[in-house]
Amino acid sequence: MLTIQANQDYLLFDGDCGICTWSSEVAKRMDEGRRFVVEPYQMFDENELMRFGVSYGQCTRKLQVITRQGRTYQGALGVNYFLWKQFPWTLLVILIYALPVLLALELIGYRLVADNRHRISAWFGLTACKLRQ
Repeated sequence: MLTIQANQDYLLFDGDCGICTWSSEVAKRMDEGRRFVVEPYQMFDENELMRFGVSYGQCTRKLQVITRQGRTYQGALGVNYFLWKQFPWTLLVILIYALPVLLALELIGYRLVADNRHRISAWFGLTACKLRQ
């Protein structure tokens, strides 16, 4: 099991989901400065995550970001925090927050994908449920 270190930002995803795992690989490639530790939440003991108010139940529903300051962001807001730290993607985040309709669409889109992620993973031939096997 891994431990959350104070000098790192963490992007935690569901390692039991194909689209989540694929997205995490994209995030790792984007994070050229290696600012984020990108790992499945299953690599951390739930008690370790609970120090930041994050439960396994929350992790199964939404991506979690734990910042080096100890703040947490979930789902689309976690994605936005990650993108904010990845110039030029910062400009997209500014646009999303400047136009509330884009933020609303992002939140709805994230929810639709999250609720159907195992099905979407199967459609694209991504390995879903790999931790349960």
